[in-house]
Amino acid sequence: MKKGTVMRKWWIAAAALAVAACGAQTPQEREADQLRDAAEAQADAIEAQAGNVSAGMKAEAEQLRQQAGQGGGYDAQRLQVRAEAREREAKLVEEQAEAKARAVRDEGKAKASALLAK
Repeated sequence: MKKGTVMRKWWIAAAALAVAACGAQTPQEREADQLRDAAEAQADAIEAQAGNVSAGMKAEAEQLRQQAGQGGGYDAQRLQVRAEAREREAKLVEEQAEAKARAVRDEGKAKASALLAK
């Protein structure tokens, strides 16, 4: 889990405690919380799925590196290039998931804010 995710969850928990200490929530506040919670859960699922995909790609890259180390010449070089490409692809999968998760979280916050602004 990334540092930002841990901090975000800590802030969410702190905010929830602060709201609970202030008394009962209005129906709009409850719905806004549900929107934010749903967005957070969806974002976490996106990151988890990408982590699984990325881990598989990195494992494939490691296998290719091992195969390259056993051989030599052009075949080994090609395997090494494929391993590097697989690792770069894994990194892109992670970056894309982070961007999607951030967008989902932002959308949830925006919807919650719009609901509370009514």
